[in-house]
Formats: sequence, structure tokens, C-alpha cells
Amino acid sequence: MARAVARAPVAVARRASSARRSGATSRRVPRCAAATDALGSGITRRVALVAPVLLRLVADAADARAGTAPRVLVVGSTGATGKLVVEELAKSGKASAVVAGVRSAEKAKKLGLDAVADVASGVDVTRDVGELTRQFEGFDVVVVCTGFVPGNPLKMNAAAHEVDNLGVRHVADAARDAGVKKVVLISSILTNGPAMGAADTAGYRITNAFGRVLEEKLEGENYLRASGVPWVIIRPAGLKNDEPKQPLVLTGEDVMTSGEISRALVAKVMSAAAFDDRTNGKVYEIAESGSFVGGDPAGGAKFALDTDPASWFA
Repeated sequence: MARAVARAPVAVARRASSARRSGATSRRVPRCAAATDALGSGITRRVALVAPVLLRLVADAADARAGTAPRVLVVGSTGATGKLVVEELAKSGKASAVVAGVRSAEKAKKLGLDAVADVASGVDVTRDVGELTRQFEGFDVVVVCTGFVPGNPLKMNAAAHEVDNLGVRHVADAARDAGVKKVVLISSILTNGPAMGAADTAGYRITNAFGRVLEEKLEGENYLRASGVPWVIIRPAGLKNDEPKQPLVLTGEDVMTSGEISRALVAKVMSAAAFDDRTNGKVYEIAESGSFVGGDPAGGAKFALDTDPASWFA
């Protein structure tokens, strides 16, 4: 095989020399030139289309290798949405480190989180702020995926208060004291229901019946806003476990009163928001198109599922 490769250039050179000796002025040369030009033009067009994407991916990878990309901690990583957020952040390649903050290392292992990211156990937003501060040190971004899980009807109010109100307050204080540069908080549509005239809607009444959770979330949100830590709040509509099927609808705060959205799509939005400074100090409400009562909200931005997330927050 090596000899065949070595002889090939010689054979080509002999054929060219023979053509010159015979005085042939082959018309194939212009045709080849034209074909080469056409091919080159096509390649140039393709490069022009993919170059921005490739450059962004290369830059993200270079930042991660150099350690200049942010270090991200996800609190509440063993939750149904939190696990997906960890996976999205790890897939993005935009972080120098993604750490799954969990209360139980055993549960994290059962979920396979240790195969996706580093795991920090004992991270509990209901604990002492000083301990949480130490756990936050060295991280640039903290993504909060916590939320109380309805259980004992006699204890739901206390649980919602502890997690969705005091827990978010603890995160805000710890992030400020640890020098965290951004907090990404998951919340819920209708959190500010009474102020937007939606206190009597079915969505508000039914959701808030579980531990007055929307009232507790509003207290936590307001505390984070006033904390001095850069933040972004993502308010999804009703969460579902299947894969997203319809375009993403994104609005500002206090717009959506109904709707549904895949947890996987919520994770994509939270991951994208974590790295985009344009989201700082903003609230986004999200759902899937066609899931609303009475049609998609007026003024909402709609994005196909394969849209570049960089366009979501433009």
C-alpha cells in the first residue's frame, strides 16, 4: 500500500508531461478551474454560516479550560427539574465546573448525578446561613431548583414557608456573603397573582391552596430582589415530565395565568439564563405554545424548540 501511494504523484507528473510534449492544450483545465471555483464558493458560504457557532463553541471551551468560565452550583439537584438543570449545564460546556448541591449523597448516586457532575452533599437551604455561605464560596453562579413538596396537610404551610420563603432568603444572604455573582431562581407563574388581578383564577386558588405556596414564593422573590446579589427569576407554568413538543413562549413578569411546560425545556431556559448577563434583574415567565386557556398571551415571544437560546433574551 505504501508503494502505491508513493508512485501516484509520479504517475500524475508523467501524464502531464506527455500531454505537454504532444502539444495538447486540454480544455479540461478551465473546466477544472471553474469547478474548483464553484466548490470553493460553496465551502465559503457554508463556513460563513457555521463560523459564528463554531467560534462561540471554541471560545466557551477555551474559557472552560482556562478556568475563566463560571463555576456553577445547583441547589436542589435531586429534584425532578434540578437533575435536568445539572445535565443541561454540564452539556453546555460554558462552565468550568458544575456541582450538584444535594442534601443526600446517597440519593444523588441513585439518580446517577455523580456520573454527570461533581456532587456536594449536605447542601440544605433550610440550614444555618453561615454553613450555606461556606458551601457557596468559590462559586460564581448559584442555580436554585428547590421547592416544597406537598405532603402532610397539617404541615404544608410550615414546609412551604421554610423552603420557598426562608430557604430563598438564606440563599440570598449566603450568596451575598460568599461573593456569588448571580443567583438563578425557579419560581412559578401567578406568584404575584393578587397584584395582577388573578387572585380569583382557578390556577391561583388551586396552587396557593397547597401551603399558601405562592404567597411564600413572593416573599422569597422580593427578598432576593432586594439582596444586592445579581439575580434572574424563571417562572414556569405547570410542569410536566414529557419532552417539549411545542414552541417556547416567553413573557415578562405577571402575564401568564395558565399554561404548561416540559421540565426539560425549563432546564434549558435556566441553563441559558445562568450564562447570559442580559437576564440580570429580570423575571421571565415561560410555557409551551398552545397550552394556555384562551390562547397564547398577547405580546409573548415565541421560539421554535431548535432556536439558539442566545435569541431568547435579546
